[in-house]
Amino acid sequence: MGFSMRKTLAAIAALAIMPVATASAADMALKAPPVPYVGYNWTGFYVGADGGGGWASSQSTVLTQPNSHSGFPPGFVANPINLDGPLGGFYGGANYQIQQFVLGIDGDYTWTDLTGSGQDVSPVPGNGAIAYHNDKMDWLATVTGRVGFADNNWLFYGKGGWASGGFKSSNQTTSATGTLSSTSSGTSDGDGWTLGTGVEWGLAQHWSAKLEYDYVKFDTSTVTLTETNASTGAVGYPTRSVTSYVNVLKVGLAYRF
Repeated sequence: MGFSMRKTLAAIAALAIMPVATASAADMALKAPPVPYVGYNWTGFYVGADGGGGWASSQSTVLTQPNSHSGFPPGFVANPINLDGPLGGFYGGANYQIQQFVLGIDGDYTWTDLTGSGQDVSPVPGNGAIAYHNDKMDWLATVTGRVGFADNNWLFYGKGGWASGGFKSSNQTTSATGTLSSTSSGTSDGDGWTLGTGVEWGLAQHWSAKLEYDYVKFDTSTVTLTETNASTGAVGYPTRSVTSYVNVLKVGLAYRF
């Protein structure tokens, strides 16, 4: 076999092997393990304390009314009462990180001092009665799921889930001449839902701080008041349908296990 023939056969063999080698290299690239995420580790349990402020709104509709309150008949819709004030409490939960994505569950209990007042004038012509209201929100609790994106030791997240809160109400009604007609009070707990968003900063291996905003919408609830007639001492039990919501802005500090 001549030298030129050997060169020709070698070239043909090289061309035949080249697609196989290329395919093998591509297959190895496809099967190569993903580059591991290197950065702050958000996986694990945490507990913390937070504080801030909130602002809320509550509105009631008269369902039933004793005769002493004929100035505010069933179906009357009161003016909204705006509440605001400080709040603080505790929170905790757990995260699981997959590359830069973080999934978790979070729960909190917050003591609140959100207060507000308002008044209504009787819609009945010639009645002239005025109702004065003082409302307070005492506490707020939530249990939510969280989804976040981690940029090393910064975590940007959204959350949503169940919420519950406790309210108090006290009221006075006067006649057209300003004479006290009755007093009433009541408490109620309401369930609802919440959506929120926030940013968390891993300031050390086991510590993180957060800034968070939450919106809570409570389901419409029926509230029974205990009412006392100022002149006769008779006790009645009027009922109200109440709708309310609250906005919360808070900062927190957590220890991460």
